[in-house]
Amino acid sequence: MRIELVQFAPQFPGRAENWDRIRSWAERLDADVVVFPELTSCGYCYENRQEIRGYTDPRSSLGPLEEIARRRHRLIVGGFAEESEGRLYNSAYVVSPEGTRVYRKIHLWNKEKVIFDEGVEPLVVEFQGHRLGLEVCYDLQFPELASYYSQQGAEVILVPTAWAEEEVGPVSGLQSYSHLAIATAYSHGLFVVVANRVGVERGARFPGESSVCDPFGRIHHLGDAEGTLATVVDFALIPQAKRPNERNDLDRDARLGLTLPSTARRGVPTS
Repeated sequence: MRIELVQFAPQFPGRAENWDRIRSWAERLDADVVVFPELTSCGYCYENRQEIRGYTDPRSSLGPLEEIARRRHRLIVGGFAEESEGRLYNSAYVVSPEGTRVYRKIHLWNKEKVIFDEGVEPLVVEFQGHRLGLEVCYDLQFPELASYYSQQGAEVILVPTAWAEEEVGPVSGLQSYSHLAIATAYSHGLFVVVANRVGVERGARFPGESSVCDPFGRIHHLGDAEGTLATVVDFALIPQAKRPNERNDLDRDARLGLTLPSTARRGVPTS
């Protein structure tokens, strides 16, 4: 499976221009899975629900991506501001030849809490015989979500992200979210793909550093400019990482139970 992530600066405020760029990359990249950052349909730094209203989209707006996914036989993942029945969600679309699913961000960051409604349902999708879990940005800071995905047999976690530069700056040469990606991949013996954005909005700088971490915590990442990063996922690494010797297994060795809300299920199909 070839995964390619796209790191770019969306127009802010914006909508049509961003969708045009997303569709162009989704069409021309030579990959099985294409991953875009969080809220790249509209940009990130909105102040309130009223300001973002003109830059939201219903699920029906994903039609052009669905056509590309069917024709090119690929999975397309990225972030958009979803409007549904009067509610707003910081969502990630997962468009495949078989259909469309939407993950709504569970852990909202800062002003997101006054703009968006919370999601409650993890999402695992199957593609080319493999299982992929979805997170969005701040979700990466909560290991219980990755643990759930690991227990559900996910081999890859895809993370559209709009993570601005922290005041403390990089730690040991890497942004904080890269450390989280490494820890998540190594702790669960799976791949973690983080597609972060670049650019500056209202004083917030987004430093990029989109990355792919393998199950041994080895990271490959971009710098702070627009670009793409491709990797061929070697799924044979997963059993090696999960079962490093005859006595240990990362899944069976877990000793603490995990309880998610009773509403959690495998995702929400597009109506």
